[in-house]
Amino acid sequence: MFRRFALVLIILLFIGAGKAFAFEDINKSFIGGLAVDGYDSTAYFTKATPEEGDGDYSVEYKGATWRFIDTKSRDLFAANPEAYAPQYGGYCSNQMSLGNLSDIDPGVWLIFDGKLYLFGHDAGRIRWEKTGIAERIKDADLNWQKFLAGK
Repeated sequence: MFRRFALVLIILLFIGAGKAFAFEDINKSFIGGLAVDGYDSTAYFTKATPEEGDGDYSVEYKGATWRFIDTKSRDLFAANPEAYAPQYGGYCSNQMSLGNLSDIDPGVWLIFDGKLYLFGHDAGRIRWEKTGIAERIKDADLNWQKFLAGK
């Protein structure tokens, strides 16, 4: 009886683990489903700095909760989320250019041609700057389309 219970438990864990690591359009925190780790994605544009959002000012978009520093920022995002949401669903832009999904550090970012790119480490952002941001974007765009197509 214990063996059967253990086997069922193991199977359920594997099924659950597969769902937990399934690709999603938006990189969300495991707890709370927060986009950009709870940071205000408009602040990168309006304040040129990352700012932690407040749960009192939030919007649901593409299955994630987006937090903002105030009503003005929340409304700015809600009016045009595509303009303020980070590229590649908020996954690391450098890793996306290499064909991988990876988490981000909200403090490592750049804006290029009016779009927000987030990175997991400063080394990735520096790689983009040294090897050509436009070229890395082409690589990342191609890989992002592959991830979306395989969904």
